[in-house]
Order: sequence, then C-alpha cells, then structure tokens
Amino acid sequence: MPVPRLKAAVYVQDPATREELILLPGEEPELRLAALVVNPDAWEVPLEGRGSLPIAVGEPDPTAEKTADPESEDAGGGSTKKSPPRRSRSASASP
Repeated sequence: MPVPRLKAAVYVQDPATREELILLPGEEPELRLAALVVNPDAWEVPLEGRGSLPIAVGEPDPTAEKTADPESEDAGGGSTKKSPPRRSRSASASP
C-alpha cells in the first residue's frame, strides 16, 4: 500500500511537544502527524486509484490515434476569407 503524500503545505501542532510544524508538499509525515491533517484536498491521490497516468494540459495524448481532421486543414479550397487590414487614423489627416 503506497504511503500518502502531501500536495500542499499544512500547519499542524505536534500533540506531544505543542510545537508548530509545517508539513511540506511531497512529504510523507508520520502517522501520528498525518492523522492531524483532516482536509482531503491536502493529500495526493495514490496512482493505483487513478487508473492511467495523468497527461499535462496542452500535451497530446500519446494513446490517441493519429487521424487527420479534414475540416481543420485547408484543402486548397480557400473557403475562409481574410478581413481587410485596418487603417489607423492620424491627427494630420483631418480636412
């Protein structure tokens, strides 16, 4: 069974010494200290509970099939129109 890790910094008070402790992200605190962290959002979800590995936003899915989308590529038909360029006004061009 994997040991849970923190994904956020957490402030707790050691029950034995009354000392304020900062548990940092990525740490695997002792069970007596881990029991003090009651917010479930502070913990990373173990990989075995997620299924496959996550993919970062913006990266292509390596398991997806490579298919060409005919609508996204210009096939030479040129159905899109370009807007005319904007002309800036200048103060000296007034009548």
